[in-house]
Amino acid sequence: MPSDIDYFFNPSSIAVIGASRNPKKFGHIIFRNLNNDAVKTDAEGVIRSASSVFGKKVFPVNPKAEEILGKKCYKHISDIGEPVDLAVIVVPAESVVQSVAECREKGVKAAVIITSGFAEAGNAAGEEAVKKAAGSMRVVGPNVIGIYDAYSGVDTVFNLRHRQQRPRPGNIAFISQSGAFGSAALDLASFDGIGISKFVSLGNMADVNETDMLSYLLSDEKTGVICMYVEGSKDYRALYGKLKSSRKPVIVVKAGKTSQTRKAVASHTASMAGESRIFSGMLRQSGALETDAESLFDMAKIFSQPVMRNSRVHVVTDGGGFGILAADALVQNGMRLSKLSDKAVAKIRGCVPSYATVSNPLDLTGDADNARYKSVLPLVLGDKNVDALLVILLMQISSLDSDIVEVLASQRRFGKPVIVCMAGGEYTNLHRKMLEEKGIPTYSYPERAVSALAGMYRYQKMKRLRSQE
Repeated sequence: MPSDIDYFFNPSSIAVIGASRNPKKFGHIIFRNLNNDAVKTDAEGVIRSASSVFGKKVFPVNPKAEEILGKKCYKHISDIGEPVDLAVIVVPAESVVQSVAECREKGVKAAVIITSGFAEAGNAAGEEAVKKAAGSMRVVGPNVIGIYDAYSGVDTVFNLRHRQQRPRPGNIAFISQSGAFGSAALDLASFDGIGISKFVSLGNMADVNETDMLSYLLSDEKTGVICMYVEGSKDYRALYGKLKSSRKPVIVVKAGKTSQTRKAVASHTASMAGESRIFSGMLRQSGALETDAESLFDMAKIFSQPVMRNSRVHVVTDGGGFGILAADALVQNGMRLSKLSDKAVAKIRGCVPSYATVSNPLDLTGDADNARYKSVLPLVLGDKNVDALLVILLMQISSLDSDIVEVLASQRRFGKPVIVCMAGGEYTNLHRKMLEEKGIPTYSYPERAVSALAGMYRYQKMKRLRSQE
């Protein structure tokens, strides 16, 4: 039997209560985003009609409008002559309780309440009234930016797509108690070519909380890694239980770590921030990974790689300085520099010029081209003494071109982690995105690449040890 949470991500129909004709209103933006794949305009560029982006029905609800984007508008959700699975409520705070009650009476399965002005603003009574009006209907919010599913096409995020891009489909899910953090993270993920399965902004968590959503994502087939931005929890014991039972990596950014910021947390999402030291200890004991905001996706995307059996890493570079930085970082993070077999060394020497350094780092020198990487990388990965490969590419040199992407992507056949460090500007970032879309994690600097790789290895080692207990 499917989870009731599934209605948020895979509804058969959606009603936008508070849909608007005003292009600047959230109700218009959400309705437009849900219909964004087939928007039609007239000769003057005015939007006249649209069809659903996720292939299902979307109903606008607004008592003051006859039509929005060419679609019939309903005065009340009860006027819709068909079942509605999901309602997106974006009306003034004083109208939310009535809208929720009407949704429940209609038989709506789930509701996302975008509207703010509840417990986070001192209106706890209003939030309690929302919960009472909802009954058994599941509610995300209030005070959220919305939900996004890259596979089903559900997009209730109130930001314009050209300002906040939506990531491609992938295996990383993201739960956020901050709309602003979540919005920026989605935009950055899209810019970097990182794939997302599902995103949810939880807001005040009047009903659905971080533990409910975590439980759902742990059984979601399209999700392999779960990221969480957490300010606090209303039930730390339940959260700990879910984290400890997780078979998927869960990566947590904890905000509200100081006594000075806990008041801000309470006014932001009405959460209990909790003692930072205790929270961090809970994460360690549960097996979850704690990181900072900058490293969140660095960590998440590394888990697309195969299991790393041991800590021996080989660095292949076309720039000596970056290779040395990578080697330093590996040692400092408790990893080992692998030593190639004599047989592998002999074969590699036959593929590189005499001035190349066949060691670790293996420096192919600044004139390395696609062919040199294509010859050397399989010899390194095929060596039983190597558990993972860190490739450093300087795309600024003229001997490399876009075909290097396929050279690197083809190395996945060895079943070992392959990660790439590429530092540079627009041309480099273009190729970073191409590699990400091929399933190869990329990083701007060696230290960031190594930190992520070491984090994955420690996590996998911990999981192996716990499975033996």
